[in-house]
This record gives sequence, C-alpha cells and structure tokens, in this order.
Amino acid sequence: MKPHAIHLFAALALGTCCQASIQAATQSATQSAPVVLGKPGLSTYVTQVRASADGTLCIAGQTMEPDGDLQSRGLLVLYSISANRVLWQQTVAAPDGNAASRFVACRVHGKDVYVAANVDTPSEQSLNLGLAWVYRFGSDGKLLAQAELKPGAPNAFAYDIDAGADGVMVAGRTAEKGGKVQANAIFFARLDPALKGAAFGKLATGAYLGGAVVRLSGGTAWLGGNFAPAHAAADALADDYAVSKIVAGKYQFSVRPQKGKAEDIATAIAPAGEIVSLGSAGKATHLTVVSADGKVKDDRQFAGAWCQTASLSADAGTLYAVRSACGRSQDPSRLVALDRRTGTETVVGGIAGEPQYVLALDDGLVVISRKGNGSVLLQTLAKGR
Repeated sequence: MKPHAIHLFAALALGTCCQASIQAATQSATQSAPVVLGKPGLSTYVTQVRASADGTLCIAGQTMEPDGDLQSRGLLVLYSISANRVLWQQTVAAPDGNAASRFVACRVHGKDVYVAANVDTPSEQSLNLGLAWVYRFGSDGKLLAQAELKPGAPNAFAYDIDAGADGVMVAGRTAEKGGKVQANAIFFARLDPALKGAAFGKLATGAYLGGAVVRLSGGTAWLGGNFAPAHAAADALADDYAVSKIVAGKYQFSVRPQKGKAEDIATAIAPAGEIVSLGSAGKATHLTVVSADGKVKDDRQFAGAWCQTASLSADAGTLYAVRSACGRSQDPSRLVALDRRTGTETVVGGIAGEPQYVLALDDGLVVISRKGNGSVLLQTLAKGR
C-alpha cells in the first residue's frame, strides 16, 4: 500500500490573542544546570532521546574524533532526570571491523537498555552497504548482546526500537538495487530479550527515507517524512512527504498532508497518536495535524519570524520547535513554543548554547544544545503553568 494523496485547499490565518499566556508560561519555566554529553574537540550528535517510566532518559547518537581515525562510533547515555546527572555513558565502535556506527534509537525495559544502530561497511563509497544492528546493555552500561538484523536485502537501515516483556521489535527499511532500479520496503523484526530468534515481516510497498520520524510502540508504528515508492530509478531523488500508521504489519492509513520539499517539513508524534507536521516556505509556516484515524483535523498557514525547523516535539496544546529565523539561517537557532490553537510563537529562554533537539514530556522539556566550543549539553526545563 503506497501512501495516497490528500489535497488540501483551505488555509486559515491565525491571530495573536493568546500570546501573553504563552509568554507567561515560558518565562516562568525553571531549568536544570546543563549536563555535558559531548566534550569540546569531539563531533557529537544526538539522534533520539526517550523517557522511561522510572524517570531516566536513554540518549542515542554518535561521536567522532576529528583528529583521530574519523570513524563514527555509536553513543549511548543513560541520564537521571531527578538527579540531573549521567548514570553511565558508552561509546561503541562499529562491529566486525566495519567503518562507522550510528546509534539511532533506544528504549529502556526493566534493567536493560536496547539500541538500534545503522552501520556502514568499509567498502569503497560507491559499494558501501548499510547494515542494521541491535544491542542490549545492562543496568551498569555493560554490553550484554549484539546482533545484526538480516531482513533479506543487501541494505538495511533501522528506524526505531521498542522493548517489552515479550521481547524486542525493530522497524526499519531495506533498499535493494538491481540494474538501474531500486526496490524499497519497510521491515519489522522481532527478537527475544537476549536478541536471538529474529523473525521478520516486510511491506514491499515503498519506504520512508533517512531523516524520517518514526515512533514504534508495541505493534504500532507512526511514520512521517520523505517517502520513496516500491520501485524507482536507482539514482532517483524522492521528494514526496507523507505520514502513515502501521498496526500489526498492515497500513491503517497513509496520507500526504503537506506539499513542498520534504526537507522543509518537520514531523512529531503527539501523545494521542496524532502526527503533526510543520512546514516552511518563504516566511509562511504550514501546520497540519493528522488524527489517530488518519483524518486531517487541522490545516493552517501563518506568517512569522521563524522558518526552517531542525527538531520538533508536541504535547496536547503546544509544539516545541528548534527553528531558524526566516532569511537568516546564519543566525543561531532558537527553541520556540508554538500554540497549536493560534499559531502564536514565543522563544523559550534559559537555554545554555544553541538548541539542537527538543523532547516534550508530560511535565517538562528536554533540550540538547551545542556551545560555541563544540561541547554538547543536556538541560531540562519545567513547563510553565
């Protein structure tokens, strides 16, 4: 099932009636002292932050020493919100002598932390393959198990990971080239808690490309980003934004709520299962909300000072976005709170460094930022009441 198009014609101009309330909320926020995740001199990037029920965060990403071997290594951090400190941190080289590793997703289950990784082979660039791996770490950060996922295609890339009492699930995509054509598919892998006995399911109807936002929970996956068809020219550059919901290996819906370049559209999965997208074109911002049943329940355009969005997270009433000023991409990005009812945007202050990533929790925000010396910081902010 390939995502089908939904054409949207109505655009609603938004007022500023609630600006004062948003400003009051952000100005009354309190923040924790920044915690260092990556030191100066390292190229450290965070891909995903996920909260667990016990108040810890697992943070997945990658790090590299520019003056070293130039090989990217997977980065995993376990952080305590209540203690505001890193409990442990691991840097893991690519397995089996491969060239590079990027940790892209993580989940805490019980005392263990599970990670999905994308690995590059050491072949020449033109022959380089992508491999999907999964890792299991213990409560002290010790690596307990690792396994390559082999879903039946030369190239495999992980989207997200989930873990529960019945084991581990990974969602990802495969890309298989044959002559001048590439076949794209989405796969789901199930493994036991020890990362053994992998079983695969596949949807050979196209796939979301790198940079897509995917949230996997139980047997449900929410996806949004640049979509490639099942079969395309091997050198084709897809630019087709779509959002989908897949339950138990079957599409529940797929829609195209926004037009424009996929690189200009950011995606967030809201707590109620809504898929929120924020696009930019010129000085116009396009906000859409696709409900849990696949209907476009909100579709608004408004002009403002903020355009390109690097990171987006959502709760029931507010979007939190790392955005750059329209026409001034050279300026530092800022964290902006956007009221979903009115479109009013307000800068969130009190952040050390330039924000790179934001995650909205029930009672606060997690912000990853970068300072001028290259160090990467984590900071928590309490939402104002």
